[in-house]
Amino acid sequence: MKKTLLSLSLVCLTLPALAQVPSLRAGDPMPRLQLKDQHDKPASIPADLQQVVFAADKAGSALVTDWLDQQPADWLARTKRVYLADIHKMPGLVTRMFALPKLRDKPYAIVLGREAGDLAMFPARENCVTLLPVTAGKVGEVSHACDANSLQGALK
Repeated sequence: MKKTLLSLSLVCLTLPALAQVPSLRAGDPMPRLQLKDQHDKPASIPADLQQVVFAADKAGSALVTDWLDQQPADWLARTKRVYLADIHKMPGLVTRMFALPKLRDKPYAIVLGREAGDLAMFPARENCVTLLPVTAGKVGEVSHACDANSLQGALK
């Protein structure tokens, strides 16, 4: 009986952690992020942020980095954008040994979501990049770019 009660208690305590975080929608305030970049420095989110570029998986991240690698190093800051990358599903060894060293070579800031809940509020579409306009601290209509041409059109 005690074992059953203990097991039931543990399940009840973990249920809130498993609950899905609602995605940001148009009109929602831009959440305050307290994350770090690829250099393990606190992320800098500009007060006058105009757009969030979010990659939730490897394919989306490849689209963004391929595009950003062709831009001047200060392009994100100059255009008041921030690039968020969710890496929480990546195995720790792969992150430390391969991904982070590669990301640290990038001349632009990449804000990293290292835990499941860090960027869970951002809507995602598999193999795509999520684009969220931000005006006066409020999120606008979410869009997705799933290929290089649509990403280029959305970021120009």
